[in-house]
Parts: sequence; C-alpha cells; structure tokens
Amino acid sequence: MRIPSLALFFYSGLCFAASYPVLTYSTYLRDSFSPNAIATDSSGNIYMAGNAIVDPTSFPSTSQTAVLVVKLNPQATQYLYVRYLGGSVDDYANAIAVDSAGNAFIAGATASPDFPVTTGVSSGAPASQSNQRSFVTKLDPNGELVFSEVLGAPAASSAQAVAVSSSGQIAVTGMVSNAAGPSFPSTAGAYSIVTTANHPYLIELDPTGTKTIFSATGIGGSALAFDSSGNIYVAGTTFLFDYPTTSGAYQTTFPTVNCPACLSPMQGANQYVTKVDPTGAKLLYSTAVTGTNNTTNAGLAVDTAGNAYLTGYAGAGYPYTVTSIPSYPGSVPFTIPALPFLSKLDPLGHTLLFSIPIGGAGVQLDAGGNIYVGGSVGRGVGGPVANYIVTGNLPTLANIPAPCLPNAIIQSPAYVAQVDTSGGILGSQFIGGSKILLSGIALSGSTLWIAGATRDFNVPFTPNTLTLPSLDSTPIAGAYLGGVDFSKPQPPAGTPQIACIVDSADFAAIGPAAPYQLLTIFGTGLGPFAGVAAANNSTLLLGGVTVSSGAVSSPLLYVSSTQINFAVPLVQGPLTNRLIQVTVNGVNALQREIPFTLANPSLFLNSTGNILALNADGSLNSAANPARFGSAMSVFVNGLAPTADVAIAPPLFSTDFGWTVTGVAQPSPFVLRVDLRTPTQMENNFSCTFSFAGSSVSVCLVGIALFDTFYSNPGPQSGATSGLALGGTVFINPPLN
Repeated sequence: MRIPSLALFFYSGLCFAASYPVLTYSTYLRDSFSPNAIATDSSGNIYMAGNAIVDPTSFPSTSQTAVLVVKLNPQATQYLYVRYLGGSVDDYANAIAVDSAGNAFIAGATASPDFPVTTGVSSGAPASQSNQRSFVTKLDPNGELVFSEVLGAPAASSAQAVAVSSSGQIAVTGMVSNAAGPSFPSTAGAYSIVTTANHPYLIELDPTGTKTIFSATGIGGSALAFDSSGNIYVAGTTFLFDYPTTSGAYQTTFPTVNCPACLSPMQGANQYVTKVDPTGAKLLYSTAVTGTNNTTNAGLAVDTAGNAYLTGYAGAGYPYTVTSIPSYPGSVPFTIPALPFLSKLDPLGHTLLFSIPIGGAGVQLDAGGNIYVGGSVGRGVGGPVANYIVTGNLPTLANIPAPCLPNAIIQSPAYVAQVDTSGGILGSQFIGGSKILLSGIALSGSTLWIAGATRDFNVPFTPNTLTLPSLDSTPIAGAYLGGVDFSKPQPPAGTPQIACIVDSADFAAIGPAAPYQLLTIFGTGLGPFAGVAAANNSTLLLGGVTVSSGAVSSPLLYVSSTQINFAVPLVQGPLTNRLIQVTVNGVNALQREIPFTLANPSLFLNSTGNILALNADGSLNSAANPARFGSAMSVFVNGLAPTADVAIAPPLFSTDFGWTVTGVAQPSPFVLRVDLRTPTQMENNFSCTFSFAGSSVSVCLVGIALFDTFYSNPGPQSGATSGLALGGTVFINPPLN
C-alpha cells in the first residue's frame, strides 16, 4: 500500500553564497535550563548564562528558579565549570559579559532576600518576591565568586544587560519596576529623572565592584556596548513617550502604536538607541528607530567607527531601506505579525545607513566589519508578546525546502547569517528543528556560537557534542547550543547539503528515533536528479546512495537530489546518539547524529494534514468520504514497528470516547496498522465537533494512547511507556436525527 505522506516532493536547491557557513556543532545541551545569553573569551571558551529549574531538595534549598552559568572549552566538548547562583526564592540571569582575563560578569534579577552579596555597592532593603532587585556578579576563570552586588535598592528593578570596557569598568542597565514606590537612586551630575517607575537605568561600577562611578536614571535598556573612547551605547524598547531624544537625531518622536495582541488597549512598543558620554551625564545622541507597529530591540553592537547596529522584530511600517520586503500575513489570532530587522545607524545618530529584514536574536561584529545575526522564525518569537514571524520570502530562507519551515507541526526553526558593511547578505545557515528560540549569539574566530531554549529534543545533532546521557521521545524543555563556521572553503557545485530531517509520517522535525522508524532528509545534492523508488523493503543501495550507522545499512525507500526516505537502521548496543552517514556514489557526503530510542510513535497524515485513515471498504477517509458511526477504520503508525530487538506485546493501544481498538497488524516492516471501531454515537465535544463543510459530517479527534508495557528488549533498555497519546482528525457520518 502506498502511504500518501511519503509522496515525493521536489524543491529548488539551497543556494551558495559569498561565504560558505557550515553547521559544525548542534546539540540539545542539557535539560531544565533556558540560556538567556552567551559570550566567548579570547581563548575561545564559551559561556552561557540563564535560568535553571532546580529540584527543591537540591541546592539552592528552596529555589524554584536559580541562575546557572556554564563554561565550555572552545570545542564545546567539555564543561570547564557549572555554577549555580541563587537564594531561597527565584533568581534570573539575563546577560553575561566576559573580560580579557576570562572573568564572567552576570546580570539579572533576584527575588531572594538571601541572594549572595559581597561587601561593595549593595545597600538598602533586601530583595523579596514583591520587590525583586537587579544584581551583577563576577566569577573568576574557574567559576569562583569574586563579587556579587545587588543594585538600586530600595527600588525594585531587573538588570537586562552588562558590558565591560577595555579598562575594566562594568556597565549594567535594566528597567525599574512599574510599581509605585521609591525611585532608583542616581548620583550627582549623572543624567536623571524624578520618577523612575517603568523607566530604565544605567550604572557604571569600578573594576572591583566596590565603587559606583555613576548611576543614571531615565536612560538605559536591554542592550549595552562600549566604544574605544569609553562612551556607552544602550538600546531598548519603551511603551512610553517620554524617553529622551536629542535634536537632529534620526527620529526624535515616538509614534503612537497599537498593541493588537494586548489584553486591553494600550500603547505598543517602540525601539530606541542612545549614546552616553563616559560620565553618564551627557547624551551624545538619542533617537527612536521604530515603525508604526510594535518594534522590539533584541541586540546592539558598535563598530570601531562608531556605527551602531540594532536587531529585533518589528511590525508593519518599520523603516527598511530595501524594496523587497516579505509580506505580512492576514489576521493571526492572539499574535502580532512581525519581521526581523538589522539596522545600521551612523556615528552621529542622524542617518539610517541600511535596514534589512534579517536577524532578531543578537548581533556581532568581526575584525573586518562583517556583521553576524541570528534569529528564529515561526509563531511565538520575539517581543513582549507572541509574534508571528513571516517566513515566506525572508532572504535567508528563500531556498529552504517547505517541509523544513514553520507549519502546523514545526513551530520555530532558527538561522544565522553573515552580512557585509553595506547590508549585503554574504551567507546564511538554516538550523532545522521545531521549537528553537534563539536568545543570543557570540563570535569566536570564524565560528558563530548560538544559544537558545528548546521545548523538545528535535534539534539537529552533529557528531561528538555534549548532551544528556540518553534521550527518549518524551520532550523536556532545555538548552540548545549550536556553532556555525563561516570560513569553510566553497565546495564543488552539487555537494550534498542537509536542510532538515523529519519524521516521514507527519513531517515533524526529528529528535530521538526508533529502530525502523521512517525518516526523510530534505536538502540538495542528496542523490540522482531523477528520483528513484525502491522495488522492495530491503534495498540498501539506491541511485548510488547509502545511509548507514557504522557497519549497519538503512533500508532505502526513495532517493533524489532533494530527498532521501530511509528507515532508521537496526543497531545493537545501548540506546544513545548514533552517527548516520550518507554516502553518494561511494563518497562519504553527510553526517548527522540521531538519538536512538525504543519507540517514537507518530500517525501518518495525508496531504491535507488530517490522519491517513481507511474506511471499512478500504477507501481513504475524508470530509467527502466519511466513515459511518459504529464502522471499522484503520490508521497507520510510524516509529513502533516490532523488530528482532523490539517485540511489541499486547495490549498495545487503548482509546476512549467510544472508540475501540480491534487489532494491530504490520503491512510493512516499518509501519503498524491499528484497526479501530468508531463510536456508535456522538460521545461528547472531546471526540467530535460538527463541521459546517457538510451538515452530516463530524470532524473527530482520534486519541490513541499507549498503555502498560508495550515493548521489550533483552537488555538494560527494557521498559514501559504509559499514556503516550497520538491524536488527529478523521471524518465520521453521524446519525441524521
């Protein structure tokens, strides 16, 4: 039987650009950790700071959320230190900076009255759940605490960015709480405002952390940089109209912006950037850089000439300087349509030199002036509220196969790109995956390191990376770490490239995979230009292509230049990450690691995205051809096929809402068929809802769950899964009364 979800797709190839970026490192690093910032030092070591969900029985003793800082070697193959910071309540890290000696400076917010504090500039009432405080902490190259200070007491605030100057001065910026109460303290001579609630602040400390050089209020934000003269640049987002601007600046007023996703009518978000002199007293320039809809800043960098680079996400009306702008979608419930941006402002803050639709999650510069940006695309990306990022013709995604891009299942893959000083895109690298939200980037030599949070294991895995000892098909939110090398030599035309690897049943981005699970690789140069289908289920060489793990080859179903359909090979030994090697015409072309697991079930979908189901007469189920109430129906499951190593023991499936499982069969070595009997009547709204496309047709959600011990393996991986639910839509004709 032909499975419609395995129908053949053909796409144009991935383009080669002036630079040739290669994804050299990609992993799910660790669970229960959301990195909010990343940095590198002069030796290439990698630092990440963020929030960790901590077991209350472990350190810190009663924290729900603690600060976690990790340091990795330059290859990201070894932890150099793992350091938790926190007290008895909740603590959050928002930013990290590293000086030339390898000291790490972490900034964030604490609600813990016992957050570790050293003797220095800390003063006033301690933090509490209702009045959190900004903090800055310095760790030495071994992760030992040098100093830790709570800032701005008695005002409640949160630090959003930290930077260290070439002379060791430490700048911290953030936001004061919008609650009425004491103002954030300022120092004599520094820029200041009377009422600081809901406004930013900017503080500079001496290298020891014991002296406040200045404390300014009313200026600051979420991004921070020094130039070689000690001037300080801050960028951020404001919902107010009173953030200061200077005469002659690029944009001296903030427009009224609607917030369509907000729960009540309110002013939307505007972006700004400010250059401050080393004393914190004088605004050298301050300007809005915003559109007529929400504009949120997510990064700032400054080059040696004093040009400022901004990135973030913006709604319609942002001042792009190019004519080819991706179109915005129609109405998207509970979201704000948004595009990424990378904008370059001249040293005087007068002129927008270029503004292009790329970026959104940090900006970095190399010694040659080239610009690097990262971003995520899809629903729920960027800004103070969930945004819908348009992907249709973003320049970095134009040639990516459609099944790799956001859809009903794949939510937010990521990308990075290199841009020249004039705004021309030199090269980009797509990073497949379903739920990656990039939070920062850091450059080390020619490698751009990228950090973010992921809600699933289904990120690309490259060989020899750090990850958990074992992964299964149950998602656990955690940290993503990737590295893209922009210095690789340009390969010959037609060199194989992987865009993404997905489950062949539902086209979900793949993470852990089970033995004989059917997977699909999309990309270019993967095989012969004219597609070739296998004549049987045991073909190991097809069109000059093999896929293998060690000495074990994978059965191939179909190969072409843009697509490979294969079954995960059957390998012996522990369930761990396995190297998958793609060989084209005898040449080892591509390598990816795939975490192996015993079971990873998914339902096959048809071309409309509904469950591929057969009615009792063998015809395809659809709205035009629904099943009858009380009749037989069959659906098909990937990732559960029994093998010599994995035996499926009944009872396999259970369901509810009037559905019953009548049998399980195996139409091919890779696919299970589950036979069902539909409900005899409309059970409730959880199982069926009326479809107005046809008055006699109901749309039903088939819930099939795995219960009890459903597999056995003669070894240490024996186990059981319960309550693993599969769901989707089939069509049933209810009684007409």
